[in-house]
Amino acid sequence: MSGYLLSYTSTALSPYESEVIANLYLESGDWESVRERVIDENVVQKGTLASRKRLFLELKKRLSTLSEAQLAFYQGASASEVKALTMLSCFKCYHFIYDFATEVMRKKLLLFDFQVLNSDYESFYDSKAVSFENLNTISEATQKKLKQVMFKMFEQVGFIDSVKTKNIQKPYLSEELTRLIVQDDPKYLSAFLYSDNEINEQIKRYQ
Repeated sequence: MSGYLLSYTSTALSPYESEVIANLYLESGDWESVRERVIDENVVQKGTLASRKRLFLELKKRLSTLSEAQLAFYQGASASEVKALTMLSCFKCYHFIYDFATEVMRKKLLLFDFQVLNSDYESFYDSKAVSFENLNTISEATQKKLKQVMFKMFEQVGFIDSVKTKNIQKPYLSEELTRLIVQDDPKYLSAFLYSDNEINEQIKRYQ
């Protein structure tokens, strides 16, 4: 199988920056002009040219996975909705994070097991390394960064109480964002830790 896309290590959730870049794109409809605003004009207020380039490339990858309606939802979204919408773009862009949320965190929550252990992550990683060759070829430092940044994202959006204790919390999704997910692809509700019954209820409601 082809490898996982693992470039999310370059920047964590970045909800504010994602919102700024999404709104610039919604205004112009042109990624090149957005790139100029981010890199040349420094609208996201990042220090170095290299960090701005890296941020733009990564956030463009994430935002490009969203449907037109989802992208447009950045306009007028609340702070919690911006975080959840940005997390959706990460689930759609990075299947490693999506798989961990659905295969580990969701299953634990459904079994009333509310804490992610280091052994849960290690078992998941080892099982995926059988199929995804690039998990075997990256350095130990990169492996550590994958774990660190992913759990930081989960903390930022409220999936866990903290990176240290990793107690699972079911995130809140607004009705409008739930509808936008269902009408695009309801499977992503599972990444937000919805049970099959809850997903089916939302499908009946919004499709």
